[in-house]
Amino acid sequence: MDKDLFRPLQEPARTLYDAFQAEAEKRKGRSIEEWTRAEICAVHQAAERVFPAHGLQVPTVAQIESAQTYAMGSIDYGLTWVARVVNEAGRVRPGERGTREG
Repeated sequence: MDKDLFRPLQEPARTLYDAFQAEAEKRKGRSIEEWTRAEICAVHQAAERVFPAHGLQVPTVAQIESAQTYAMGSIDYGLTWVARVVNEAGRVRPGERGTREG
C-alpha cells in the first residue's frame, strides 16, 4: 500500500479525510452529482462522530459543501477540504451557533 502524503496525522482531520477517501473509492459508475453528494455526506457523518469529542461544533452540510467547493482544484484537494472544515469548526465553540442545518 502506498503511503498517502496528504493524509492528516492528527484528529479530527484524519477521520474526515479517511471517510472522504473511503467514499471516493466508490466513484466508478456514479455520476459526478452522486459521488459528490456521497462524499459530502461521508465527511459530514464523520464530523458528527468525532467533532464533539474534540470540543468542536458539528458543521452543517452546507458548511461541508462550502469547504469542498473551496478545495476544488487544489493538488491536495482532500487535505484542503478537511482542513477547511476543521479550521472553520475551531472558530466557533459548541453552543455559539443557532440551530444546526443540514
